[in-house]
Amino acid sequence: MSLYLWFASMLVISALWLIWFLYRPLKSNDIDLEQSNIALGRQKQAELEQDLDKDLIDETVYEQAKEEIAQVLAMEMTQTATVVKTQKPTPIWLTMLIVTVLSIVSVVIYQALTSHSITSQKAITAEALQAGPPPTLAESIVEIKAHLKDKSKDSQAWRMLGLALFDANKLDESLEAYERSYQLNPKNEAMLTEYASTLAKSQGNQFRGRVSTLVREALEINPNNPDALYLAGWVALNAQQIDLTQLLWKKALSILPENQADSMTLQRMLDELVQIQTPKPGLVKPGLGGESIVAPTQVVINITLSERLRQTEFANHYLMVYAKAAQGRPMPIAIQKIKLKDFTGVVTLVDENSVMPTRKLSQASKVLAVARLSKSGLAIRQAGDIEAVSAVIDVANNPIINLELK
Repeated sequence: MSLYLWFASMLVISALWLIWFLYRPLKSNDIDLEQSNIALGRQKQAELEQDLDKDLIDETVYEQAKEEIAQVLAMEMTQTATVVKTQKPTPIWLTMLIVTVLSIVSVVIYQALTSHSITSQKAITAEALQAGPPPTLAESIVEIKAHLKDKSKDSQAWRMLGLALFDANKLDESLEAYERSYQLNPKNEAMLTEYASTLAKSQGNQFRGRVSTLVREALEINPNNPDALYLAGWVALNAQQIDLTQLLWKKALSILPENQADSMTLQRMLDELVQIQTPKPGLVKPGLGGESIVAPTQVVINITLSERLRQTEFANHYLMVYAKAAQGRPMPIAIQKIKLKDFTGVVTLVDENSVMPTRKLSQASKVLAVARLSKSGLAIRQAGDIEAVSAVIDVANNPIINLELK
């Protein structure tokens, strides 16, 4: 309503100004013209009298010039009066006609513009209402599949289907969709990282085999892809190459924006790696040295050495015994590192051997027990290291595991 009042006010003001402009008579300037002509005539007569007094002209010339001045003045006065008579105001009927026509045209244009605006707003509102709530995950999967029936060569649609099926926890179908996308466009780095993540999850979070191949292909396309660097770190960690994992994750961290959730998570994982590389000294067995150690939760690992490994040449090799999650992060939960010459045949892992104070061994459930003999003692597995891995065990059962190193 206020917009209409504003428009009406402006229209009235404009009409009044137009009426005043058209109807008012032009200001007459006849008095000014007459006075000017009379003054000019008097000046010319005065000049003639001066010339006569100075004997520059005689009486005959003086009279003739005086008569000419009078004639010119009379003629100019007549023309001035004629001009003044033609200065009349615009007729009232013509003024009102102009104002009426302009008002009608203004109203019509305004109505057309406001009607178009209202129609556009209604169309937008109707479209928003028709759109309704966003589709569910199941509806999205159905829509993508319908799209692919007509456009089976759409690699991006296959990728979106793979992602939707992954979110729906349909890993087998998701892998099939990603494979179709890969066959159509193997150079899509985002698809490669998503495909690798899905494949790793289907393998119990084991980053090996084709997972590492897909990650390598993604890094060949873009060496600074943070997702690919993150996955490459898991591939290296799965192979117990902790130094390489640190290098890859630090590079990914330098690319990610600060204070982002992914950055904070990655930094926390790097902190865990540092603690793994400097494991706390553990006990070969509880009670060594007379201490009384209470271990409500423990994993006892009996390790049998082959005749070859009992030779003197292996005496200074390092034995690293640890428990890691059966699924998820392959980093150790609890670890002991001792020289083989100090080994008594059994290693017991308890909460005191946990790598992270917030991630105790007693808080874990399904784990794998690992024993690795290494000449270097590095956290990264080296060529020539000897390793044995148990089946999946439940920490809550305080299991006793038998492993053999050959």
